[in-house]
Amino acid sequence: MGRPQEPLKRDGSPVREFAFWLRDLRYRSGFTYEQLGKSAHYATSTMQAATAGRSFPTLRVTMAFVAACGGDERAWRAYWAQTRRLLDEGVRHGASQLVSPPWAQAGLRVAGSQSAEGWYIESFTALLRLDAEPIEALEQRRIVATADGVGEVVTSVSVPRHPDDPDQPHGLESELLYGGLIQARQQPYDGYFENVLVLPRPLHAGERHDYGMRLCIPAGQPMNCHYVHVPRRRSDHFELRIRFGDHPPRELAWVVRAAPPAVIYKRQPTAERLTPDRFGEISVSFSDMRPGLGYGVCWPEDARTSPGS
Repeated sequence: MGRPQEPLKRDGSPVREFAFWLRDLRYRSGFTYEQLGKSAHYATSTMQAATAGRSFPTLRVTMAFVAACGGDERAWRAYWAQTRRLLDEGVRHGASQLVSPPWAQAGLRVAGSQSAEGWYIESFTALLRLDAEPIEALEQRRIVATADGVGEVVTSVSVPRHPDDPDQPHGLESELLYGGLIQARQQPYDGYFENVLVLPRPLHAGERHDYGMRLCIPAGQPMNCHYVHVPRRRSDHFELRIRFGDHPPRELAWVVRAAPPAVIYKRQPTAERLTPDRFGEISVSFSDMRPGLGYGVCWPEDARTSPGS
């Protein structure tokens, strides 16, 4: 068993930044360090050391870590090489000591630029119904093609286990309401779900397309008290509305903006609070979000629980 990992303080140094993004990859994968070690064929302590921020991991260890998490191996190999160059003795004095990974750089693109994966999210609206039985999220997205021939998109949803969730099948029901057809439903690992959507016809570059989905937590399955959008590509606008109904939380919900997943799961309230209206609803919106960081709402445990996307 590995020891509990210490918090990582981001100081802008190459080693700490690299460790931060490795931790982010693990958090999004849902795996424990023990599970990663078994999958990567390394000791648990080796996996933890790679994300400790005290030394730079070898390429072999890094790629084993990334492969076990299901990460983009090509992007991570390039990021490792860029960081390694910063640490070489030949780096001139005064040179930049920070390099952003490819997925973070994508979030800095100006409006109108192309997405390397052929499409991006122009707008995303979600209604989370905590007053429904079972709990459901109604999501609508408008995507924009950045290349000709975009005929399918892959959406992903992370539904981490609640601390009270026993070791039993962990699920999420999904239904496409309009805008195409779900060709495949996948659960690569516990708490992480993907849907492959086939569009009515291939899109041309610059063309927009709308689709809507209904996500439903199986009856009796407890969930963590947050709904957070963590974009993996360019995402321009996100609007979230949560309906607590007749059972709003006794304490105020709080807004999460540009937060690493690790911060979200620590559930430390922020200064930006939301008060439900007389019908038990709250709403918030976000713009120009950065891939890999979270945007949404958390609320106290005394309210009902929900999925996160």
